[in-house]
Amino acid sequence: MDAKEKINTILCNALSDCANLVGGNSFLLRKIHSKLPTEAVHMNIENGDFLLVSQLLNAIGNILQFDDENQVCTAVVGSGFANMNPALVVAMMEDQTLYLAAYAKEGLIKQHTAEKALKNIVDSLQMMEQESE
Repeated sequence: MDAKEKINTILCNALSDCANLVGGNSFLLRKIHSKLPTEAVHMNIENGDFLLVSQLLNAIGNILQFDDENQVCTAVVGSGFANMNPALVVAMMEDQTLYLAAYAKEGLIKQHTAEKALKNIVDSLQMMEQESE
């Protein structure tokens, strides 16, 4: 399974889990969600703090993978309207640069879920850094 298929599967499962909370048919919805386009947004932060962003992802979402040795963290966070649309966020530290990527499914009404997820993370990181000074 390549990276795109993994991302698609994770997002479809997260959307189905949300639908299950309100009594939706997860099998049918998973098939529908797999057809939706995936929005991808990327951002780099020079001299970013991997541990801080990992703690933030843990606080606002569900961590799926955390690899301290390779400094990679993957989480599902709520975003979009009322934080009801899940976004897959990947944080990776390499050569003093923190790489952030967010992926989300977009339906007929574009919510810019991935973009909002990254904006929320960056804004929260800036607030946390200001508080620590």
